[in-house]
Amino acid sequence: MELTSPVGQGGLFLLQFIVGIVIFALMLRFLLRATYADWHHPIVQFIAKVTNPLCAPINKLIPAKGRWDWASVLTAVVIQALFVVIIGALTDRSFSVPFIALASITEIINQLLDMMFWLIIIQAVMSWISPGYNPNTAIFDQLTNPILAPFRRIIPPMGGFDLSPIVAILAIKLFQIVVVGSITQIAQQMIG
Repeated sequence: MELTSPVGQGGLFLLQFIVGIVIFALMLRFLLRATYADWHHPIVQFIAKVTNPLCAPINKLIPAKGRWDWASVLTAVVIQALFVVIIGALTDRSFSVPFIALASITEIINQLLDMMFWLIIIQAVMSWISPGYNPNTAIFDQLTNPILAPFRRIIPPMGGFDLSPIVAILAIKLFQIVVVGSITQIAQQMIG
């Protein structure tokens, strides 16, 4: 299957979509555990059920302790690395192990940061639309409060306005551009 043909492009899109959804679920699992989200919430239970089979082999090597589910991160890195290898095979390119590792790790970090960015946006919008406690949207508060807490200590609410989401979003995007972008640039130089 040639990647320049419509069938090849469609196959590549489908593969990217499936890998993206799987990694999204794994990173969401990581965030849900890291933020101590309510494990009785239906979304949390769904993510746990969907990702448990993927994480089970690595959980045997690295059991989850406390709030950090490193098995979900490592599983995501392995899946992303396999995706990079498959792309290399489909394009007749041979990527080095350091390139595959850096490309996979930076992609996982980018996806995690993008998820945090969008969770903060959604939580901020929900707080304007439906202020106060809402059991259906409480999961967004549970996911974003630990992320926003350090920013709230630096910039407390002023006049009833919480500016910490804006500062958090800026910090996330700057980190993506400067730090992750620099690592990505190093990885791209390995292709030569």
